[in-house]
Amino acid sequence: MIAVRDHLEQFGDANIVVVTFAAAERLAAYREHLALPFEIVTDIDRRLYHLLGAERGTKRQIWSFGTVRMYARLFLRGRRMRKPTEDIHQLGADAVFGRDGRLRYLSLPSTPDARPPISELLAALD
Repeated sequence: MIAVRDHLEQFGDANIVVVTFAAAERLAAYREHLALPFEIVTDIDRRLYHLLGAERGTKRQIWSFGTVRMYARLFLRGRRMRKPTEDIHQLGADAVFGRDGRLRYLSLPSTPDARPPISELLAALD
């Protein structure tokens, strides 16, 4: 979602929605912390996660070399790590739905740092 935020102009008039399983009262802080300009909704029961096939990662997946490297880069840029308030084992998904509601693209990363390139998301837009 950070990469999408950083390339937002390329998405034109696409409706971008972030789905999280965070409690509703945490959404404003989540949006502010990540400086997200798009809608954020909560899926506390993780129904969408389940429907898309997003799995819970193992410790090896969650703390993969790529994930540790990603956090090290953030730390070197001055970002301080916070104690997790959510389930860190829940892996995400990147999905693009067409205006007709049909799933056009789905990426189920095997580690938190394995997100698809912006070019793939853009190519899947209507």
